Amino acid sequence: MLTIDWKERLNMDAEDYLNNKLPNGDYDFEIIFNAYPERINGKIPAEVINYVAGVLVHKIGKNHEQYLPFYQQLWVKKGEYGKTAFAHIMSKLLHKKPAVYIPLFEEALAHADNSEMASLLDKVILPLLRKSPEKYLDMAYGYSNSKIELLRKNGLGLLVKLLKRREDLIPTIMEHFSHQWSYPLGDFMPSHVLMLKAVAKQSPDYYLKVWEDYGSSRDPQIVELLCASVTEYIPQIEAAIELWTRSGNARVKKAATSAYKILLKKKGA
Repeated sequence: MLTIDWKERLNMDAEDYLNNKLPNGDYDFEIIFNAYPERINGKIPAEVINYVAGVLVHKIGKNHEQYLPFYQQLWVKKGEYGKTAFAHIMSKLLHKKPAVYIPLFEEALAHADNSEMASLLDKVILPLLRKSPEKYLDMAYGYSNSKIELLRKNGLGLLVKLLKRREDLIPTIMEHFSHQWSYPLGDFMPSHVLMLKAVAKQSPDYYLKVWEDYGSSRDPQIVELLCASVTEYIPQIEAAIELWTRSGNARVKKAATSAYKILLKKKGA
């Protein structure tokens, strides 16, 4: 934990940097915290970087739009410390001017690896989703439906984390996904299965409602979706799956047979 003395030192050095370095295009913000003595695995703790980033945002105040090149350089040129600071700054600013900061944020996403992408979404978008889902759910849906596999994977993970924290949003999120079931899902199929599994774990009652709504379907894709989501014995779905195992459709029969084996195994466990 940062001591009061170090907070005062970082405040002072951040102000000096803003007044005397940044106006001249000096983006080497490390000068603010390089003197901090403690290291974790040879690196300055993230707590320090986040504190400095918070101080910078506070001191920049209403002039934050003037420093877009600085934020961009933090992500592109300043390594792990810069990426940590960028994420913290975006978490403070993106909601203030979405039209300005979402393009900058998504440019960073486009050049992020898996762990960086997950971290950006967790730190910047997840808090916004929890607070104002009506404003940011479409953005999250866009990520989960991306043709870019890495973004699709992390966008789906973002929605799963959201429904774990906002169970009241499960119907809204599932409505979005189920609307797509009338069309071929192709490579998106695993994402829908994963979402169904997450719903089953978080809200068994709503998962049963999905089965009530679709359990009489003969659409092979819907049968495959529902059957692939089965991981536990649920007596209410046994009859539907057993019926599907006798289907004349090869896809339906195959999916149901696999799910029925899981049901029987869990039933006897």
